[in-house]
Order: sequence, then C-alpha cells, then structure tokens
Amino acid sequence: MQYNVAVDRLAIRPWILCVLLVTVAVVTYAGARHGDFQFDDAFTIFLNPHLDRLDTFIAHLDHMVRPVLYGTFLLDRSLYGTGASGYHLLNLLLHLGSGLLVYRIFVRAVTEEARLVPFWVALLFLIHPLQTETVTYISGRASGLMAFFYLLAFFLYIKALEYQGPGYARKSYFVGAVLSLLLSLASKESAVTFPLALLIWDVLIRRLRGASLRSTILSHHLPFWIILFLAAVWAWSHPRYSALAQFSFQLRPIRDNMLSEAHAAAYALLLFIWPWKQNFDHDLPQFHSLFQWPLPLDLMLLGGLATVTLLMVRRHPLISFGIGWFFLQLLPTSLIPRSDLLSERNLYLASIGMFLVTAVLCSYLAQRIATVLPRPRLVQVVGLSLASAVVLTLCFMTFQRNELYRDPVLLWSDTVEKSPQKARPHNNLGHAYALHDDWDLAIEEFRTAARLDLDYALAQKNLRDAYLHQVGRQ
Repeated sequence: MQYNVAVDRLAIRPWILCVLLVTVAVVTYAGARHGDFQFDDAFTIFLNPHLDRLDTFIAHLDHMVRPVLYGTFLLDRSLYGTGASGYHLLNLLLHLGSGLLVYRIFVRAVTEEARLVPFWVALLFLIHPLQTETVTYISGRASGLMAFFYLLAFFLYIKALEYQGPGYARKSYFVGAVLSLLLSLASKESAVTFPLALLIWDVLIRRLRGASLRSTILSHHLPFWIILFLAAVWAWSHPRYSALAQFSFQLRPIRDNMLSEAHAAAYALLLFIWPWKQNFDHDLPQFHSLFQWPLPLDLMLLGGLATVTLLMVRRHPLISFGIGWFFLQLLPTSLIPRSDLLSERNLYLASIGMFLVTAVLCSYLAQRIATVLPRPRLVQVVGLSLASAVVLTLCFMTFQRNELYRDPVLLWSDTVEKSPQKARPHNNLGHAYALHDDWDLAIEEFRTAARLDLDYALAQKNLRDAYLHQVGRQ
C-alpha cells in the first residue's frame, strides 16, 4: 500500500459514510446525556475557584494547567450550571469530530482495494465501549479534547502536504496545524507525541527515505518540535508542573514503573477484545522483577507486536503504523509514574492504532478468502453479516456501559465488583450510598475501604463522619 493523494476516488459517496458514522455514534451514545457527575467532576468543575467568574479565570491563566480544558468547563458552567446533560453534549461532539477526522485521515493512506478500511476504523473508534470513560465521564474530556485537536493538527498537516494551490493557502494549513497542536497541548500534556506521530506517518505511509525525509523533517516537522521545546521550557518554570513532577517520581522507582506499565499495556490490549472487563478503577499489581508472573508473558506479547511491526513495514505498512501509533500514544502515561497504572481514558487516542490493525487484517482476510472460495459473493455477504453482528454487539455494550453513569451507586457498584480488593472503589461507593441517605451501606463500604488500606485517611474520616451522622451527633 502506498500513500495516495487522490482522495476522492477511494471513498464511495464519502458524505453518506460520514452521515452513517455520526448517526450510529449518536444512537449508541443516546443514553450518555442522562449521565450524572462522577468522581472528580465536582472538584474539577464546581469546587474549582478559577471557574467562578470569567475575570477570575483570566487572572489565573498564567499559572493554570490545561487552560483550554478548563475554559470549556467555564463555558459549560455559564451555560448549564449544574445540569449534567449540557456537559455531556460537548463531550459527544468532540467524539464525533474525532471520529470523522480519523476517517478523513486514513482515506489518504489506503489503496483502492482497501477503500472501506477508513470507514471501519472510524466506526470502531466511535462505538467501542472502551471509549465511554472519555465520552461519558465528564472529566474524561481532557483526553477527548486533546485527541480532537491532535487529530485536527494531523489532518491539517496532511492537507498542507497534498495541497497544490497557491502558497498562502498551504501555509494557512500549516499555521492551523501548529495552532491546533497548541490547543491540544493546552488540553492535556500527552499531546507531546505529535512530532513523532508525523515521523512514523511520513516513514511508513508516505514512504519517505533519505534526503526527502530529512528535507521534510527540517521544513515541515521542525515547527512542531519548536512548539514542544517552548512548551517544555514553560512547564519547567511552572510551579504546578514542578510539584506534579516531584509527586509523580516519588510514587515508585522508574524501573518498577516501567515493568508495571508493561503489564498495564498488555492488559489494555485485552480490553479491546474483552470489553466486559472494563473498570472505572482498575486494580493492577505493581511489578518489581522481570520474573514476576505474568510479566514474562506480557513481555512476550509486547515483543511479538514489536516484531510484527518490523516485519510488516514493507508489505503492510498500515499494520506497522497502527501498532506504532498505539505504543507511541501510551508513552507519556507509561514513562511518567502515575497513581493509576491504567485509566481507560488514556487509551482513547491510542485505540486508533488497534482499530486500524483490526480493520486492515479483516479486510485482507476477507479478500484472501474471496479469491480462494468459488463463490466470492457469498463470502462478502457472510463477512458483512459478521461485521454487522460485531457492530451491533459493540453498540449494545457501549449503551449498557453508559447506563452505569446515570448514578454513582451503579458505577461504583460495578467497580467494586471488579476491584474488590482496592480501597478507593469501596470508599467512593460508600460516598454514593451516603448521597442516597443509605447510611448503613455507606458505613459498611467505608469500613471495608479502611480495612483494605490502613493508611487511607479519607476512608477513615468518612467512616467516622458516617457513624456520627448515624448516631445523631452530626
């Protein structure tokens, strides 16, 4: 497969496919508007003094992290107040926009025989239940907002390369790409992978080598590296980022973090196949040795994928690009220690790579079977039927996952069931019960959380307050 700038001939009625993508996604996420505020939402939005008024927000811009993200929350608060449905609207619009950008980007990377691959990649991206934590959890907007501007910058970069008109129009595409990257970085810091994503695109999809690759890096990639350098200098001098970095690197040793994140990456791959294992608060173990089980198996899986990436560079560069994209997008959250080894919202942008690999492999398999069997038309019908069944199943699972966000009790009950030995889900379920004035169940959950983590001060405080409330002292 080779890079193709003759875009229009690769898609049959592309506007119909785009309408179909949007329609299926909107129907799938119809229940998301009924979702309640969850977990960090109250602290991030309503207890954040920077969002009280516009002048307060502007006054704190010089030392605010993720200003674009909080700017959207400021707008939401002014428009919808405490009505959650309005907040969900922007999350869904960002998801739809990202899905359409995925489609438009990969239309430029396929040949005629794989012309439907971009549609299937975008469809899987839009309907897979793994995306719900980004789309339906309001504070998950950081990942969705970052991804939208990231993909927009990527799309504008490609448009600039393929544009054959006046020079000023081409420059405007580049300027738009740079501005979009700035907005992405100001939404979530993991957008730092952008220049490397351009590099693997130009190497694997555009097949640039030698002098042409060096020329492209110097003339087209350099502005994005400059943006990253300036952002890094600003972050280095920012007191909040310094405090966050100090906190992060005290969580666990770098070596232990790398081993633990290797297991988390392998586990994340399984979530694409077994989405019923989704969990708002995964309880993954920390690893301190290469020989801790199942880390050797995880490393074999990751090593196998790396080998496939290298072997497929010439014959199936889209597969290599997809695997490379997946691991590239995991780098920021893997290299820097975090309290949570795996958060599903951090898989949002990375998931595009796995969906691309899936679509390419299925397309290739269908074509091979059609050439071997005597009735290729029957193969197409059977293949389309199977694909439709998978799509309906994913839509149903996403719809069901969204239902959990209606009430904190539902979400945290599901989390406690899947992470029974983790203290935080029990504490949060206890808080949800307390909001429903079910103090007996709240006390039980707070007690369990305090027992599971003897140093969990918040659970101990909540248990004491709940008990005092129950006996009438408070």
